[in-house]
Amino acid sequence: MKAKLVGKGRTAEIWEHEDQRILKLYLEDVSEQNISREFKISQFVHSQGIRTPQPFGLIYEQTRQGIVFQQIQGPSLLKVMGEKPWKVSKYARMMAGLHFDLHRLEITEEIGQQKDMLKWNIMGAPMLSEDEKSVILSYLEKLPEGTHLCHGDFHPDNVLMDDQLWVIDWMTGVVGEPAGDAARSVVMFSMGAMPPEASVLSRMMIGFIRKKLTKGYIREYLRLSGHTYEDVDRWILPIAAARLVEWLPPSEKELLVKEVRKRLQALTLSQN
Repeated sequence: MKAKLVGKGRTAEIWEHEDQRILKLYLEDVSEQNISREFKISQFVHSQGIRTPQPFGLIYEQTRQGIVFQQIQGPSLLKVMGEKPWKVSKYARMMAGLHFDLHRLEITEEIGQQKDMLKWNIMGAPMLSEDEKSVILSYLEKLPEGTHLCHGDFHPDNVLMDDQLWVIDWMTGVVGEPAGDAARSVVMFSMGAMPPEASVLSRMMIGFIRKKLTKGYIREYLRLSGHTYEDVDRWILPIAAARLVEWLPPSEKELLVKEVRKRLQALTLSQN
Protein backbone atom coordinates (compact mmCIF):
# COMPACT_ATOMS: atom_id res chain seq x y z
CA MET A 1 0.00 0.00 0.00
CA LYS A 2 1.35 3.43 -0.99
CA ALA A 3 2.20 5.76 1.90
CA LYS A 4 -0.14 8.72 2.32
CA LEU A 5 1.01 12.33 2.65
CA VAL A 6 -0.81 13.81 5.67
CA GLY A 7 0.80 17.24 5.95
CA LYS A 8 3.45 19.60 4.66
CA GLY A 9 5.33 22.53 6.22
CA ARG A 10 8.23 24.75 5.26
CA THR A 11 10.88 22.23 6.36
CA ALA A 12 9.26 18.80 6.03
CA GLU A 13 6.51 16.54 4.71
CA ILE A 14 4.53 14.32 7.07
CA TRP A 15 3.82 10.79 5.77
CA GLU A 16 1.86 7.94 7.28
CA HIS A 17 4.12 5.14 8.52
CA GLU A 18 3.30 1.67 9.90
CA ASP A 19 2.11 0.94 13.47
CA GLN A 20 0.36 4.23 14.27
CA ARG A 21 3.48 6.20 13.43
CA ILE A 22 4.28 9.05 11.06
CA LEU A 23 7.45 9.91 9.16
CA LYS A 24 8.56 13.52 9.27
CA LEU A 25 10.58 13.63 6.03
CA TYR A 26 12.72 16.76 5.78
CA LEU A 27 13.27 18.70 2.60
CA GLU A 28 16.74 18.40 1.09
CA ASP A 29 17.86 21.90 2.13
CA VAL A 30 17.43 21.10 5.86
CA SER A 31 20.83 20.25 7.37
CA GLU A 32 21.57 16.89 8.98
CA GLN A 33 22.74 18.81 12.04
CA ASN A 34 19.31 20.42 12.51
CA ILE A 35 17.50 17.11 11.97
CA SER A 36 19.74 15.33 14.52
CA ARG A 37 19.16 18.24 16.89
CA GLU A 38 15.38 17.88 16.62
CA PHE A 39 15.63 14.12 17.21
CA LYS A 40 17.89 14.54 20.26
CA ILE A 41 15.72 17.26 21.87
CA SER A 42 12.49 15.35 21.11
CA GLN A 43 13.95 12.23 22.78
CA PHE A 44 14.99 14.20 25.84
CA VAL A 45 11.70 16.09 26.18
CA HIS A 46 9.64 12.91 25.77
CA SER A 47 11.78 11.14 28.40
CA GLN A 48 10.95 13.97 30.85
CA GLY A 49 7.22 13.35 30.61
CA ILE A 50 6.31 16.34 28.43
CA ARG A 51 3.33 15.61 26.13
CA THR A 52 5.22 15.35 22.84
CA PRO A 53 5.05 12.53 20.26
CA GLN A 54 7.58 9.79 20.99
CA PRO A 55 10.49 9.78 18.50
CA PHE A 56 11.43 6.25 17.40
CA GLY A 57 14.39 6.74 15.09
CA LEU A 58 16.19 8.56 12.29
CA ILE A 59 15.84 7.05 8.82
CA TYR A 60 16.96 7.80 5.26
CA GLU A 61 14.64 7.85 2.25
CA GLN A 62 16.90 8.10 -0.81
CA THR A 63 18.59 11.54 -0.49
CA ARG A 64 16.44 12.77 2.40
CA GLN A 65 16.47 12.19 6.14
CA GLY A 66 13.47 11.79 8.41
CA ILE A 67 12.34 11.03 11.93
CA VAL A 68 9.70 8.42 12.77
CA PHE A 69 7.31 9.69 15.44
CA GLN A 70 4.27 8.42 17.33
CA GLN A 71 1.16 9.52 15.42
CA ILE A 72 -1.26 11.82 17.25
CA GLN A 73 -4.80 11.35 15.96
CA GLY A 74 -5.91 14.95 16.08
CA PRO A 75 -5.71 18.27 14.22
CA SER A 76 -3.55 21.27 15.07
CA LEU A 77 -4.94 23.70 17.61
CA LEU A 78 -4.82 26.38 14.90
CA LYS A 79 -7.34 24.37 12.85
CA VAL A 80 -9.53 23.74 15.90
CA MET A 81 -9.56 27.46 16.78
CA GLY A 82 -10.53 28.37 13.23
CA GLU A 83 -13.50 25.97 13.42
CA LYS A 84 -14.55 26.98 16.98
CA PRO A 85 -13.55 30.63 17.46
CA TRP A 86 -15.96 31.00 20.40
CA LYS A 87 -13.71 28.59 22.35
CA VAL A 88 -10.44 30.45 21.71
CA SER A 89 -10.11 31.72 25.30
CA LYS A 90 -10.41 28.16 26.63
CA TYR A 91 -7.80 26.83 24.17
CA ALA A 92 -5.51 29.76 24.99
CA ARG A 93 -5.57 28.78 28.67
CA MET A 94 -4.86 25.15 27.77
CA MET A 95 -1.90 26.26 25.66
CA ALA A 96 -0.53 28.36 28.51
CA GLY A 97 -0.76 25.30 30.79
CA LEU A 98 1.19 23.14 28.34
CA HIS A 99 3.83 25.85 27.83
CA PHE A 100 4.23 26.32 31.58
CA ASP A 101 4.61 22.53 32.06
CA LEU A 102 7.60 22.36 29.74
CA HIS A 103 9.11 25.55 31.20
CA ARG A 104 9.33 23.86 34.61
CA LEU A 105 12.07 21.56 33.35
CA GLU A 106 15.58 22.62 34.39
CA ILE A 107 18.07 21.60 31.71
CA THR A 108 21.65 20.44 32.09
CA GLU A 109 21.80 18.88 28.59
CA GLU A 110 23.79 20.79 25.96
CA ILE A 111 21.02 21.78 23.53
CA GLY A 112 21.97 25.39 22.78
CA GLN A 113 21.35 28.67 24.58
CA GLN A 114 18.37 30.94 23.97
CA LYS A 115 20.45 34.15 24.11
CA ASP A 116 23.05 32.76 21.67
CA MET A 117 20.29 31.96 19.15
CA LEU A 118 18.76 35.43 19.59
CA LYS A 119 22.15 37.15 19.17
CA TRP A 120 22.86 35.23 15.98
CA ASN A 121 19.46 36.12 14.49
CA ILE A 122 19.60 39.77 15.56
CA MET A 123 23.03 40.16 13.92
CA GLY A 124 21.58 38.79 10.66
CA ALA A 125 18.31 40.71 10.84
CA PRO A 126 17.41 42.63 7.68
CA MET A 127 15.77 46.09 7.82
CA LEU A 128 17.68 47.19 10.96
CA SER A 129 20.79 49.40 10.97
CA GLU A 130 24.05 48.26 12.59
CA ASP A 131 23.54 50.91 15.29
CA GLU A 132 20.06 49.57 16.07
CA LYS A 133 21.37 46.01 16.26
CA SER A 134 24.18 47.12 18.57
CA VAL A 135 21.72 48.73 21.02
CA ILE A 136 19.47 45.63 20.97
CA LEU A 137 22.41 43.28 21.57
CA SER A 138 23.62 45.39 24.52
CA TYR A 139 20.08 45.33 25.92
CA LEU A 140 19.87 41.53 25.46
CA GLU A 141 23.12 41.05 27.41
CA LYS A 142 21.43 42.44 30.54
CA LEU A 143 18.49 40.01 30.39
CA PRO A 144 18.63 36.80 32.50
CA GLU A 145 20.24 33.66 31.05
CA GLY A 146 17.76 31.10 32.39
CA THR A 147 18.28 27.34 32.78
CA HIS A 148 14.88 26.02 31.75
CA LEU A 149 13.54 24.21 28.69
CA CYS A 150 12.21 26.64 26.05
CA HIS A 151 10.45 25.56 22.85
CA GLY A 152 11.46 28.54 20.72
CA ASP A 153 8.42 28.39 18.40
CA PHE A 154 5.36 27.74 20.56
CA HIS A 155 2.19 28.62 18.62
CA PRO A 156 -1.16 26.90 17.82
CA ASP A 157 0.13 25.20 14.66
CA ASN A 158 2.82 23.45 16.75
CA VAL A 159 0.23 22.08 19.19
CA LEU A 160 -1.91 19.05 18.30
CA MET A 161 -5.16 18.13 20.01
CA ASP A 162 -6.83 14.76 20.57
CA ASP A 163 -8.28 14.41 24.08
CA GLN A 164 -5.35 16.52 25.33
CA LEU A 165 -2.68 18.87 23.90
CA TRP A 166 0.67 17.76 22.47
CA VAL A 167 3.59 20.00 21.51
CA ILE A 168 5.57 19.21 18.33
CA ASP A 169 8.55 20.58 16.35
CA TRP A 170 11.56 20.80 18.67
CA MET A 171 14.19 22.01 16.17
CA THR A 172 14.20 25.41 17.89
CA GLY A 173 14.34 24.00 21.45
CA VAL A 174 16.88 25.73 23.72
CA VAL A 175 17.90 26.28 27.34
CA GLY A 176 16.85 29.72 28.49
CA GLU A 177 14.50 32.05 30.33
CA PRO A 178 10.82 30.99 30.16
CA ALA A 179 9.63 34.62 30.11
CA GLY A 180 11.55 35.08 26.84
CA ASP A 181 9.91 31.98 25.35
CA ALA A 182 6.49 33.29 26.41
CA ALA A 183 7.35 36.66 24.83
CA ARG A 184 8.00 34.96 21.49
CA SER A 185 4.56 33.37 21.63
CA VAL A 186 2.99 36.76 22.40
CA VAL A 187 4.82 38.32 19.42
CA MET A 188 3.62 35.54 17.09
CA PHE A 189 0.02 35.69 18.36
CA SER A 190 -0.32 39.46 18.23
CA MET A 191 1.93 40.72 15.42
CA GLY A 192 1.02 38.69 12.39
CA ALA A 193 0.06 40.62 9.26
CA MET A 194 -3.36 39.95 7.76
CA PRO A 195 -3.44 37.93 4.51
CA PRO A 196 -3.75 40.53 1.69
CA GLU A 197 -6.59 38.59 0.03
CA ALA A 198 -8.64 38.36 3.27
CA SER A 199 -12.13 39.86 3.20
CA VAL A 200 -13.26 42.45 5.76
CA LEU A 201 -15.16 39.69 7.60
CA SER A 202 -12.11 37.38 7.59
CA ARG A 203 -9.92 40.20 8.90
CA MET A 204 -12.39 40.87 11.71
CA MET A 205 -12.47 37.15 12.60
CA ILE A 206 -8.64 36.83 12.51
CA GLY A 207 -8.33 39.99 14.61
CA PHE A 208 -10.86 38.65 17.13
CA ILE A 209 -9.08 35.28 17.43
CA ARG A 210 -5.65 36.91 17.81
CA LYS A 211 -6.83 39.28 20.52
CA LYS A 212 -8.61 36.52 22.47
CA LEU A 213 -5.66 34.14 22.06
CA THR A 214 -3.06 36.66 23.24
CA LYS A 215 -5.13 37.85 26.19
CA GLY A 216 -6.20 34.37 27.32
CA TYR A 217 -2.69 32.92 26.95
CA ILE A 218 -0.76 35.67 28.76
CA ARG A 219 -3.26 35.98 31.62
CA GLU A 220 -3.14 32.22 32.32
CA TYR A 221 0.63 31.98 31.79
CA LEU A 222 1.31 34.77 34.31
CA ARG A 223 -1.08 33.15 36.80
CA LEU A 224 0.65 29.76 36.56
CA SER A 225 4.25 30.98 36.41
CA GLY A 226 4.12 33.81 38.95
CA HIS A 227 5.85 36.08 36.41
CA THR A 228 4.74 39.68 36.02
CA TYR A 229 3.73 41.15 32.68
CA GLU A 230 6.96 43.23 32.78
CA ASP A 231 9.04 40.01 33.03
CA VAL A 232 7.64 38.93 29.66
CA ASP A 233 7.34 42.37 28.05
CA ARG A 234 11.05 43.23 28.44
CA TRP A 235 11.89 40.36 26.07
CA ILE A 236 9.70 41.67 23.23
CA LEU A 237 12.41 43.96 21.79
CA PRO A 238 15.09 41.28 21.14
CA ILE A 239 12.47 38.65 20.22
CA ALA A 240 10.82 40.90 17.59
CA ALA A 241 14.24 41.86 16.15
CA ALA A 242 15.41 38.23 15.98
CA ARG A 243 12.20 37.20 14.20
CA LEU A 244 13.13 39.37 11.21
CA VAL A 245 15.47 36.64 9.86
CA GLU A 246 12.54 34.22 9.49
CA TRP A 247 10.49 33.54 6.39
CA LEU A 248 7.68 36.06 6.88
CA PRO A 249 5.57 38.20 4.53
CA PRO A 250 7.06 41.72 4.03
CA SER A 251 4.00 43.28 5.70
CA GLU A 252 4.66 41.25 8.87
CA LYS A 253 8.33 42.27 8.89
CA GLU A 254 7.25 45.90 8.62
CA LEU A 255 5.04 45.46 11.72
CA LEU A 256 7.98 43.93 13.61
CA VAL A 257 10.36 46.72 12.60
CA LYS A 258 7.80 49.31 13.69
CA GLU A 259 7.53 47.60 17.10
CA VAL A 260 11.33 47.35 17.43
CA ARG A 261 11.81 51.06 16.66
CA LYS A 262 9.02 52.09 19.02
CA ARG A 263 10.73 50.16 21.83
CA LEU A 264 14.19 51.46 20.93
CA GLN A 265 12.84 55.00 21.14
CA ALA A 266 11.30 54.30 24.55
CA LEU A 267 14.60 52.76 25.69
CA THR A 268 16.54 55.86 24.60
CA LEU A 269 14.10 58.16 26.41
CA SER A 270 14.31 56.10 29.61
CA GLN A 271 18.13 56.30 29.58
CA ASN A 272 18.23 60.11 29.11
